[in-house]
Amino acid sequence: MLHQHITRTLLALFLGTLLLSSVVSYFTIKTNNIENYQRELESHIKIIKNQLSTTTDLEALAQIIKENSGIRFTLIDEDGVVLVDSDAQSESMDNHAQREEIIKSYKTEFAHAIRFSDSVKSDFLYVAHRFEENNRILFLRLSMNIGSIMHNFYDLWIKIALIFCITLLMGLYSAYLLSQKIRAEIDKIIANLQQIADKDYKISLSSHFCLEFLEIANYLKKLATKLEKRAKQKRKYTAKIKLISQQRSDVISAISHEFKNPVASIMGYAQTLLDDPNASIQIKERFLGKIVQNGQKISTMIDRLALTTKFENGDFTTHSSSFDVVKITQEIAQTFKEKHPLRTIKCELPEHFFINADRTMMELVISNLIDNALKYSDDTITIFIDNESLHVKDTGVGIKEDEIEKVTQKFYRSNSHSWDNSMGLGLALVNYILKLHNTNLQIQSSLGVGSDFSFKLPSN
Repeated sequence: MLHQHITRTLLALFLGTLLLSSVVSYFTIKTNNIENYQRELESHIKIIKNQLSTTTDLEALAQIIKENSGIRFTLIDEDGVVLVDSDAQSESMDNHAQREEIIKSYKTEFAHAIRFSDSVKSDFLYVAHRFEENNRILFLRLSMNIGSIMHNFYDLWIKIALIFCITLLMGLYSAYLLSQKIRAEIDKIIANLQQIADKDYKISLSSHFCLEFLEIANYLKKLATKLEKRAKQKRKYTAKIKLISQQRSDVISAISHEFKNPVASIMGYAQTLLDDPNASIQIKERFLGKIVQNGQKISTMIDRLALTTKFENGDFTTHSSSFDVVKITQEIAQTFKEKHPLRTIKCELPEHFFINADRTMMELVISNLIDNALKYSDDTITIFIDNESLHVKDTGVGIKEDEIEKVTQKFYRSNSHSWDNSMGLGLALVNYILKLHNTNLQIQSSLGVGSDFSFKLPSN
């Protein structure tokens, strides 16, 4: 996991840094410690050198130095013979002419060397100084046991190592806390990703831990917003597909239903004539008239369906002209009176009212509105113009309030009444045509009282 990887990386980096720092500091402190003792011995040499000229008992002086400072004192002549040594008998000591520090002292004021002492059997730090006294070349050498030097160094190093260990523990604890915090942030991201996977896009992800997690949180919010928009678009598209599929089913159902009766009538009358070739002329003429009448119904329905399709596809263009709408309304009303002699159609219209519109389309609008009123009522139909609007009013069954907005939809049919051979296209056609003339159909209706269909007449 990421937080474990980060923890391991931080731990390895911390331990590596600590180890490297320990090694570097070890040798640095050790070198600095030895250099400090070298400078200390140099200071002692300067002091002791000044005392030599006034001291008669060099052996006593060597012992005093040894006792007070723990420093080994050695005085050597030009030939390398040890004159005085605080730690051994000078007579028993080897010639020191070839000792490293003695050789180096010819070239530098203070010569340094670290080596094993044969006489004391221990590693020593030696500092030798060549000087002249009473016309003699002498070498004053001071030395310290490396063991005592390193003892002090190890005391210091243990303290430093202890500090390093405490720092390491603090670092490990800090890495643990950091790991837990990263784990918590990752858990929040995973939870929100799961939420998005479950198509719940209302995520509430925020992070103030660091800039990177804040950027991730912002990107996830943007992703959720985009996915939510796409989901909404998909739902709309799916709903649209379902609607189209339903409409297609409605078309097939409506055509099947409406064509069934006239087709059945045609087939019935035709079959009767075929079965009875000796039928009288009057019966043949009546049956053939019925066949023609039902054929005209089918033709009218096909024309309406084709016209509706043209309107929907935007393939229809109007051809406007100025004409008297009162005159064509009266002509249409007279046609319906002749078709329905038992029905009363009243025209309460002014003498003239000129408009600028597509005459053929307006005839279709008025014809459909009157036809609709006749089908939905058994009483008087009144046609009048009020406030520059043409009204077709009936006192029939009326329309339910929740159906008023639906009656102009294509293939919509009332559940309580059947529109003979209409396929629910009459008012849909009216609505399409009026929209082309920048007006719309207004419907006022009360169930059991009647309906008033009207539209604003296009200005001349």
